[in-house]
Amino acid sequence: MILSDSYTPEPASLSISCVTYNLHSSTFNATIESLACACAYAKAQGILASSHLYLIDNGPTEQNYHELCAIQSRYNNRFEKITLLTGHGNPGYGGGNNLALTQTSSHYHLVLNPDVLLAENNIWLALDYMSKHLQVGLLAPDAFDEFDHRQYLAKRTPSFFVLLARAFPVGFVRKLMAKKLYNYEYRDIIPAQAPVEIELASGCYMFLRTSTAQQIGGFDSDFFMYFEDFDLSRRMAKISRVVHHPELHIVHYGGGAARKGFLHLRYFFVSYSRFVIKTFI
Repeated sequence: MILSDSYTPEPASLSISCVTYNLHSSTFNATIESLACACAYAKAQGILASSHLYLIDNGPTEQNYHELCAIQSRYNNRFEKITLLTGHGNPGYGGGNNLALTQTSSHYHLVLNPDVLLAENNIWLALDYMSKHLQVGLLAPDAFDEFDHRQYLAKRTPSFFVLLARAFPVGFVRKLMAKKLYNYEYRDIIPAQAPVEIELASGCYMFLRTSTAQQIGGFDSDFFMYFEDFDLSRRMAKISRVVHHPELHIVHYGGGAARKGFLHLRYFFVSYSRFVIKTFI
């Protein structure tokens, strides 16, 4: 398909899934506000027809559910539809997102962490790029933390020693592994001047072509936490392109499994083992 510079895509439908667990109320409110503003901007540009927000309650207490009810009530008129999914326990991050991804009929689907803020033009840029690059199945953003420090969310397939160096950031270990860490985080390419193809994308923000994501079955729910995003990226890359877009800006408050205690480290390395087995064996 050849597209001219004057090509104007048809307005598309977008679904968004936010999996939540022990919500930080003020951060999540900021996330949904930024999402609502980005959707409104895309509609004003004539590129977004409708938005359907799925709020997914994986939380261990009723407080998480009540927070989501409040969001649903507060933002009900900012999206065409808000669906609250609850009562399913905690199937993990990928499994929670699948609850929305497997039932939506949207053109595009955004997997969004509850600690991510979108630039106002984010949805517009993503829809515009995806509509003009039909071979792309997954878009990854350019990310910064709340202190305006760049985050390198695009990754190459990691070795065990690279992950060990990231999990235990001892000075001499980081120095010894500096070149490999540099390569792992695409620091040789990012920041990029134009969209570039990458191997793996972070699950905090994944802009998906819905039909392609559904074709591969969504996330592998065997990953409870961590590496479900890398596994999805790897499988998406087999039938489409995975691309980092330098103008697709987000602020991401999360990350850093090693700073979250032993249980998170355990989840991290168990999931890494599963990822290695699926990728190389």
